[in-house]
Amino acid sequence: MTARLATVDISSLFDTAATDPSRVACREALHQALRDTGFAVLQGTGVAPEVLENMRQAVKAVFDAPRSRYQGWMVDKNNYRGYVPLAYFTPNAGGARADQYEAWKLHWEVDAKDPICEASALYGPNRWPPLDFDVRSAVQAYWAEMTRVNDAILKALCEALGIDPAVVLAMMERPLTNMTLLNYPPGRPHDDSWGIHPHKDFNFLTLLAHDPVGGLEVRTQEGAWIEAQCAEQEYVLNVGDMLELLTGGRLVSTPHRVTNRSARQRQSFPYFSVPRFDVLVAPLLPPVPGFQRSPLQSGAASHDIWYSNWPDEAVTDAAIDLGNYAD
Repeated sequence: MTARLATVDISSLFDTAATDPSRVACREALHQALRDTGFAVLQGTGVAPEVLENMRQAVKAVFDAPRSRYQGWMVDKNNYRGYVPLAYFTPNAGGARADQYEAWKLHWEVDAKDPICEASALYGPNRWPPLDFDVRSAVQAYWAEMTRVNDAILKALCEALGIDPAVVLAMMERPLTNMTLLNYPPGRPHDDSWGIHPHKDFNFLTLLAHDPVGGLEVRTQEGAWIEAQCAEQEYVLNVGDMLELLTGGRLVSTPHRVTNRSARQRQSFPYFSVPRFDVLVAPLLPPVPGFQRSPLQSGAASHDIWYSNWPDEAVTDAAIDLGNYAD
C-alpha cells in the first residue's frame, strides 16, 4: 500500500485569531482531507507525552489483569459501560464472525443524581476497572486533552464551511462523548479475521493516538484499503456519520477496519465526540447533490446504535446507517 492519509499540523488552531494566515491554511488543509477521504493524521496537538504514556499504561493495566476480576463489571443492555469480553459482539448487520477484540467502555461521566440522568438514561457514572492502578485519573487527563483538540478542530471546520462555531460547540455541552479501551489478541500473518469489521463511526469526530502495532485500514473512494500510517505523537482523525449529516455531506464518513496480523497484542483507545442527547442532527448547510439523510436525535440514535450491538436487538430508525461493509 503506497497511498497515505494527509498529514496536517494543527498547532496553529490553538490561541489564534480566525483570520491568522497559518490558521486559515490549516483549516483549509483539514477541510480538504476530511472532504476527500474523511481521515487525516494530526501533528501539533500539544498533548504532553506523559499524558499519552500514562494512558497507555492504564490500558495495559486493564488488560493485564485477570479477567475473573471483571465478573459483574460487564456492559449490559441497560448500561453500556464496563467490560466487553473477547469476541462478545458480532457486526450489527449479523451473519458474520465475531470481532476479535475485548474492551472497556467509558462515557462522559455525571453523578447518578444529576437531573440529566432523568432526561436521558444514557448518562450516569462510569464503571471503572477494579484495579490498584489509577485508571480513572489517567483516562480523565487524556480525555480532557482530546476534548480540547476535538473542540479546536470543530471550530476550525466550522470556519472553513461558513458555519457559526458557537452553534456546533453548544451541541457539545454535556455530550454523549465516549471512549473505548481496546485490546486485540495477537494474530497471524495471514489471518483473515477482523479485529473490528469494516464500519463507519457514528459520531462527530474520532481521535486515535499512534499505535505502534498497526492494523487500522481506511477504504478509499476507489474501494482500495490503505493503512492509516501514524508516527509517535501523531493522531488519526476521522469524521463520523453525525458530522457528515450536519455538514450536508461535505465532510465524509469513511469505512475503516482493524486486522491484527502481528504476533503482538494491539491496544488502542479511540475517543468519540458525540453531541448532547437532545441535539437534533440535521444539515446546517444545503446538502450536496445526491446526499439524502433524514435528521437524527443524538440520544435516540446513540441508544439504537449501542443497543443493536446485541445480536437479538435491531435498530428501530431506518435512517441510521450502521456502516457495515464487506471487505
